[in-house]
Amino acid sequence: MTYIAQIDDQNFEIVLSENGQVTVNGEKVQCDVQRGSRSEHFSLIMEGRSHQIWLEPINGALRVHVGGFDFNVRVEDERVHRLRQIAAHESSSHAKGQIIAPMPGLVVKILVESGQQIQKGQGVVIVEAMKMENEIRSPISGVVKEVKVRPRQAVEKGEILAVIGS
Repeated sequence: MTYIAQIDDQNFEIVLSENGQVTVNGEKVQCDVQRGSRSEHFSLIMEGRSHQIWLEPINGALRVHVGGFDFNVRVEDERVHRLRQIAAHESSSHAKGQIIAPMPGLVVKILVESGQQIQKGQGVVIVEAMKMENEIRSPISGVVKEVKVRPRQAVEKGEILAVIGS
């Protein structure tokens, strides 16, 4: 199975084979992971070095604490990652400032409100499609001029979800 892990702003391709072999960005890695006494604690031996890891779920991602450092990690299987890339490309290819639904779905949550200042890449709306929650992000920085949807509303592909202006 192939996964894409985004750690801070860097992507890593992780392949887990049936025989237990792990490959990270094309390089084989010797590792062994054991779950600790609590579900969020793990013991990792990687390349002969032992590490204690604590996981904390935060907003659909994980905060990973290892070796005195915290990392924000988002892990997706290859299929979900490709769908997000398509969604990001399609939403950014429309008129600047219009946040467009990349696929039909159901609005789960509105992450912004009218008049709010937001940054490029910031989440605007979460849409559930094909049993997955997809965070639709702003293609530009600006002010939320209008939110055109509400929670639990069904939307079609190409429907305007929100408008961002200068």
